[in-house]
Amino acid sequence: MARDILKVYKANDMKMIKQEKENIENLINNELYPKVFTFPLTLQFELTTRCNVYCKHCYNNSGDISYPPDKMTAQKWKEFSEYIVKKGGIFQCVISGGEPLLLGDDLFDIMDILHDDGTSFLVISNGFLLTEEKVKRFEKYRYKWFQVSIDGSNAEWHDDFRQRKGSWERAVNGAYMISKYGIPLTVAHSVTPGNLHQVEEMCQLAYELGAGSIILGEVNPSGRSANSLDLLLTIEQKRELYNKIEHLNKYYAGKMEIQRSSSVKNQLQRYMNTPNMGAIIRPNGDIRLDCMAPFLLGNVLDDDFENIWLEKAGDCWKNPKVIEYVDGFNDMDDNEYKNYYDEDILL
Repeated sequence: MARDILKVYKANDMKMIKQEKENIENLINNELYPKVFTFPLTLQFELTTRCNVYCKHCYNNSGDISYPPDKMTAQKWKEFSEYIVKKGGIFQCVISGGEPLLLGDDLFDIMDILHDDGTSFLVISNGFLLTEEKVKRFEKYRYKWFQVSIDGSNAEWHDDFRQRKGSWERAVNGAYMISKYGIPLTVAHSVTPGNLHQVEEMCQLAYELGAGSIILGEVNPSGRSANSLDLLLTIEQKRELYNKIEHLNKYYAGKMEIQRSSSVKNQLQRYMNTPNMGAIIRPNGDIRLDCMAPFLLGNVLDDDFENIWLEKAGDCWKNPKVIEYVDGFNDMDDNEYKNYYDEDILL
């Protein structure tokens, strides 16, 4: 009887979560790991709601013209970055949006403030604005990786999916420039029923672009995709994808890492098992628990961030509302509460 790859992966994920929890608990009990972080290790700067593409699956509904102007202006982001440095700094900053490159020179000013304090970066971009000139400016920073989204092995699918003609060519050229200048490139690829058959070709493209890894991620019902359920894989399609990933990992072993997206529930359960070490700062100043957890700790424009962190962040993942939300996910990663669609919840 053939093994069920979905059950194997699910069992492996659950085993990893359990082991990780036990390891952290042992470290805490032996006073080798803090029970609470008095300041975040990592923050995600969601710099803008603006975007130059309009992806059908966008998890946070970026580019919606009905949104009000970002309250966190470029100047406020710089001031907040200086505040973070003054308070002791962070190890890593995730730069995202919207499309962060729409900030132009201000983006580099923000990164410079943190870079000079020793912060490393993970940048998430659609690649549309990645000219060689800009990539040269990105070259000096320290990275976990620089992520460029490419959702098809050809322009036809990608441009339709991101709803802007020419976006595939710009993303491919931008990704190549990133790897050309020695910046660690990760390609993020959203797998849907419409492009599942392209996975092998997509991995080959990522390898030719010089990517160290490719993330073959499933679309989750969040943001715009909450009303586009045709973009979600069925159970059988998930099984097909995981079989492909297993084969591709063997084929590209030692050359390129093939990553799969974890289920939303599993990822949030991992956060629940460890002391909280991060948060997202949204374009309106809101401090959000996670991109897939619709809970707010406060707002950096209204209150002092350090005070909010000390008062609320330490045990926020143990909050009954958060636990109820995480438990509410089914096997298809769907939840009664629609992330970035329904209103966020203040803890």
